Amino acid sequence: MSASKYAYGVARIRAKRAFMLKAEDYEAVLRAPTLHQAVAHIQSVSDIGRKLPQTTDVYELEKTLLTSFVELLESISKTVGGDAGNFLKSYFSRFEHETLKSILKGKYLGLLEEEVSLAAIPLGTYSGSLYSSMLSARSVEQAVDLIPNLELKALLREALKQAEDLKSPIPLESAVDRWLYDSLWRQAKRLGGEDGRWARHLTGLDVDIKNIMVLIRGKELNLQPSALEKLWIPISYRLNVDLKGLASQPLAGILQALSATYYGEAISPLAKGAVEVEKSLNMLWLRENEKAFLHYPFTLGSLLAFANVKYVELKDIRAMLISKALSIPASTTLQLITRFSERLST
Repeated sequence: MSASKYAYGVARIRAKRAFMLKAEDYEAVLRAPTLHQAVAHIQSVSDIGRKLPQTTDVYELEKTLLTSFVELLESISKTVGGDAGNFLKSYFSRFEHETLKSILKGKYLGLLEEEVSLAAIPLGTYSGSLYSSMLSARSVEQAVDLIPNLELKALLREALKQAEDLKSPIPLESAVDRWLYDSLWRQAKRLGGEDGRWARHLTGLDVDIKNIMVLIRGKELNLQPSALEKLWIPISYRLNVDLKGLASQPLAGILQALSATYYGEAISPLAKGAVEVEKSLNMLWLRENEKAFLHYPFTLGSLLAFANVKYVELKDIRAMLISKALSIPASTTLQLITRFSERLST
């Protein structure tokens, strides 16, 4: 049953995976002397970059790139029906909610529109006129008022009070994550068989990693355990530690404890802080998604993992093109990309 159910979707992503950028493509784009040559290389090797126009208008390049990515997600989601298809659509919404979090964080920190747009990719609900309006909002409060989902808007209004108390945007990001992943986890648990296993695995990894980062960022801000407890997503997958107990320990003790968990390969007790840990966890998350392609392919896992890996590639391409347009050195751009970052020498 699962083979026939996923035959078309799996065939489609197998074909698309052939157009994923390789390490040598990253090298070529990073080393390209001009934006024109960088675009030309991406056009020749990438499915979502094939339609890129030859222009120096970064907005047009981004718009074309994102349109291709959204069309790809839509084409994948249409291949599956029922509860699995509904979960797939819900899971894909995590990409647009990453955009929302980036906007809210930028507005809270008082960044310029151009600075916010570098981190916030216009996707899904948070694109077009709504995206523009949120970027130009005079304050984070005004940006929150523009959010169309009434339930999420109400939660974020409450989070604004905590953000003000803590002098940090973490409560805003956490409110979005708690709202989104509570729904995704409930949907994942309703799925049976291999579909359910992969839905829980990839959702659970997301949750654990986000909770780890809240703990480490909160510790760097000297937040009290009682304050941190309000920020965690109340779900645990393979993070078998007492987060509240850990929150009272020094950072060195936290890293030591986390290094003994499922995520230990990415968390060194000698890590220098949140930025280093987050980068390592992102690499672990990417590898976990890539492992899905080594298993029996005719499950929801293949489609979820492909969308995740493709989203990372999208962000990498966008970062490389924007950096090229702004004449940002390749050595600096390396800090903005994820795939192959440990292998690139530019």
